[in-house]
Amino acid sequence: MTTHPAPPDAGPAAYLRRRTGLIVPLLLLVTGVVLGVGTLTMDVPANVASPGPQLFPTIVAVACVVFAVLLGVDVLRRPEPAQVAALTSATTEAPPTQAHDIADGAEEAEDAEATRPRSNRWAVTGVVGTVVAFIVLLVPLGWLLSGALLFWGVSRALGSRRPVFDVFLSIAISSTVQLAFSAGLGLSLPPGILAGVF
Repeated sequence: MTTHPAPPDAGPAAYLRRRTGLIVPLLLLVTGVVLGVGTLTMDVPANVASPGPQLFPTIVAVACVVFAVLLGVDVLRRPEPAQVAALTSATTEAPPTQAHDIADGAEEAEDAEATRPRSNRWAVTGVVGTVVAFIVLLVPLGWLLSGALLFWGVSRALGSRRPVFDVFLSIAISSTVQLAFSAGLGLSLPPGILAGVF
């Protein structure tokens, strides 16, 4: 006797199962709120010229909140297809004795499998590792080198296959940010081992 999973739209658990994408907007919202609170409570010297060090964090915090709201609305309006949610929950929750029953709907499973979202763990690991390396190396290496490493590592983790081009582009971006902070805002980023050179 073949048992079929419950209808995908039944109950609050099924509602949330089709909207697991809300995790990203939630994390983005928390990041924006924490950054906003940190920006508002920042100690700014009285002699700092406008626009001051609170400008960029404010822009990033507002952008995080706006994008979090837009992404959240999009996930709520267009949830995961019911077949994908049912297949995902069935394969992760069903006991081994029911595995052959789930496989009976071969055509639906194949269609759902074709549209099933897949995570890229290597890309996430590469990006997180690059950010951690950037944080550790910022003070000893300085912004110019560690920032270039950050941009290069993220581009490689996200699939770029032009390492030499990425090196030059990363150094150019890092240098542009350095100039924007020093010339535009009058702030100096950590020089690291290049102290006295620039």
